[in-house]
Amino acid sequence: MFYRVIFLLLIVGSSVLNATTVTTIADGDWEDANVWNTHQIPVNPDSIIVSHYIVLNQNRTISAPTILYINALGTLCGEYLLETLCNASFINYGHLFLGQIKTRSGLNYHVIECKNYMIISGCSPPASGFSSLPPNGSVSVWPPVLCKTIDTNWELGNQIGLIELQNNVFKIYPNPISNEPLHIETLSYTKMSLTTITGSAIEQQHFDYRTEIDFNKLPFGVYFLELEIDGKKTVKKIIKTN
Repeated sequence: MFYRVIFLLLIVGSSVLNATTVTTIADGDWEDANVWNTHQIPVNPDSIIVSHYIVLNQNRTISAPTILYINALGTLCGEYLLETLCNASFINYGHLFLGQIKTRSGLNYHVIECKNYMIISGCSPPASGFSSLPPNGSVSVWPPVLCKTIDTNWELGNQIGLIELQNNVFKIYPNPISNEPLHIETLSYTKMSLTTITGSAIEQQHFDYRTEIDFNKLPFGVYFLELEIDGKKTVKKIIKTN
């Protein structure tokens, strides 16, 4: 019995030592070997850790035994499919902005947004399933996705309304505006203030990710919207027309 235990420990220890982990080392395309610490595109390692802004330029399948881990600094974006097969899974603490997702197993602690659909299916034997967990886990289908690629604004087919602020992006639409709500979307906690052209305060808010301002009762003219994201401030001119 003693020798059997030692033999099992040697097997387990060997499997741990042989475990492979591939991590990102820079922003860029998934298909670019230079963004990975191995300087090779990952092919079924035990785990893939995304800590940067990584763009998918083609459909991507995660096979067993790989676990895809997107940490709080990581983002995956692109108008393509991310699929995890049976006995593979993903854990998201960052942002997924994708065309579509198919998964058998996963945990979401932050933001997942899909242009087309998200499909959750089963395996045999059963997998652990998918869960989007509170307080910050959210999943949306057909949102105005904030992915920094040529087709960032999927609803309009171009980047009108998208502003890049160093490593943060936010989106304001429509502008010019008439009597509909002004939509503001960001990737993190944001302080917002709206003033008239003479500096009179109209509205102030603190919000996570998205909010709206009602322009229905405001007169025609020019307004200034100030956003503070991660300590960086920017001002956008908003024009209300008839």
